[in-house]
Amino acid sequence: MKRVTFLIITLTFFALVRTYAAMVEVKKVEDNKNGVYVVSEMTEGDKFFHDRDYTITGIPKEFLGLTQVRTSADSPGGQDLRLTFEIDRPAFVYTAWDNRHKRPEKRGQDPKGWFTNGFTDTGKSLFLDAPHPTTEYFIYKSNQPYDKGKVEILGIDEVIGDPVIMWTIFLEEGTLAVQPGEKLTTTWGTIKSER
Repeated sequence: MKRVTFLIITLTFFALVRTYAAMVEVKKVEDNKNGVYVVSEMTEGDKFFHDRDYTITGIPKEFLGLTQVRTSADSPGGQDLRLTFEIDRPAFVYTAWDNRHKRPEKRGQDPKGWFTNGFTDTGKSLFLDAPHPTTEYFIYKSNQPYDKGKVEILGIDEVIGDPVIMWTIFLEEGTLAVQPGEKLTTTWGTIKSER
């Protein structure tokens, strides 16, 4: 019974910490094509792009309140795109892509395979919505958290015949359960000693 109670308390604690944890701070968002970006919070019914009145809806609840990097509706694309920004703590990067076009892993990447090897489809989605026709966006998550400091998102093909890409970016604080070079038994011993 004590173990069950401890487990419930622990899970509740981690849920509360996640809910009330500070947002990842993002600064100096820029690319090599003079794109414009705005840092905001993932909020149901808020703006999807910073330069249109289209709304973002159907956000899975675990993503509400995360830091969003709003792109423009005419965000520059191409394999030569280099988007950079700075983060104040390690964080997973999520990207949501317009379902009307080829999935990002099936498009050209520079260097080849950077997205395919670095991101995984979460199987979840959100929506670009009114006054735009409702459009599903597939959500991908970085396989590893990016370290505190400068983050670089590399180039990916724009839509054929259109020099823009349709996407949004958001971030979630996160660290690896076992840091590179650590042994699982060492990490587990640390966790147990902190109880």
